[in-house]
Amino acid sequence: MMKQYITMKKNENSHRYQIIERIDYRFGSLVELFSPYRWPNELIEWFDNEKKQSCSNEYISIRKQNGLISLYNLIDQFCDETSGLLIDLDSAKRFEMTSENFLEIIHQWDELRISRPDVILVVIHEDNHVSLETNQKIIKECQDAGYAFDINKYGK
Repeated sequence: MMKQYITMKKNENSHRYQIIERIDYRFGSLVELFSPYRWPNELIEWFDNEKKQSCSNEYISIRKQNGLISLYNLIDQFCDETSGLLIDLDSAKRFEMTSENFLEIIHQWDELRISRPDVILVVIHEDNHVSLETNQKIIKECQDAGYAFDINKYGK
């Protein structure tokens, strides 16, 4: 897999981030981590609690598995109506990263949630290592190389 990018631009009206290009469905769960209002401190507390192996909401299920963090996109998943539990997690809609990388990006996101830069580039490297880029010079270099969405054309 080649390096991939997701461009998130802050919406001035709602103060939420919008994904401004089409993304691979596997990354839908990854993007859900970066909701500015959904997970404040919750993911860090969950990660640090060795007894808790999973957490989820209606969009994403996050699981600790063999030193990896698995993110499952729950859109269009079916639940057992009697228990409210998912019958099966779709491995085709799973994104995996190392535990260290997960901890790194949730700490970085916690800081970005406060500073709220206008544009965040989510970089998914070949080995599923994820980084969040806010340096405008690097974002511009990615755009000029044709790797990332041109935010200057967005909305025109």
